[in-house]
Amino acid sequence: MEYSNKYPKKNTRTQNLTIMKKLKFIFSGLFLLLAFQSQAQVHLIPAAGVTIAKPNDDAFNAKAGYKFGASVRIGDKWFIQPGLFYTKYSSEVDLNDLQATQSTSNISFDQTGWEVPVMVGYQFINSDMFKFRAYAGPQVGFGYKTDGNNFADVFDTQSTQWAVKAGLGVDVLFFTLDADYGWGLTDNFKLDQAFSNSSFQNRSFNITLGVRI
Repeated sequence: MEYSNKYPKKNTRTQNLTIMKKLKFIFSGLFLLLAFQSQAQVHLIPAAGVTIAKPNDDAFNAKAGYKFGASVRIGDKWFIQPGLFYTKYSSEVDLNDLQATQSTSNISFDQTGWEVPVMVGYQFINSDMFKFRAYAGPQVGFGYKTDGNNFADVFDTQSTQWAVKAGLGVDVLFFTLDADYGWGLTDNFKLDQAFSNSSFQNRSFNITLGVRI
């Protein structure tokens, strides 16, 4: 089976180094913010939810996946919230749209891996019964693997990926509900595979329900 290579190769190693340098400054700023919290509150938040994601190309269609894990919210009005989640992304792709010479089309594949978001946020409403907040920050994912039946080798996912996320959340009593959107910054697939390009970054919409301990 042969696939045409309609996108030029790009030096993703250089791109990743540049992104890592920028995120180093972001992480430094987040921890400086934490230093200003004189009496920081700390809450553990186990959570699970649904993610709807796909690479940013019209040949891909989003399908529902899942995520589960936990985060730690540190702070009060201003807060920082690092976390660790196991995530499964599901997508469907039309190979004909990618100019494949194979008649097969509309195949599904899954991507699973660990993700570490580090969000910084502000609580606009911060009462004991109800909280409303907004947040944003970087995320690094690692250990990604692809399951695409006979096409897993074609959609060989980058094992490490960087992203940024932004979202809104509410707490009702000790329950938490969050909705956020993620923009991938690095290639979704490996350069030595059929899609040797830098234009397939993941886009995801996530909804999680958790318990604030």
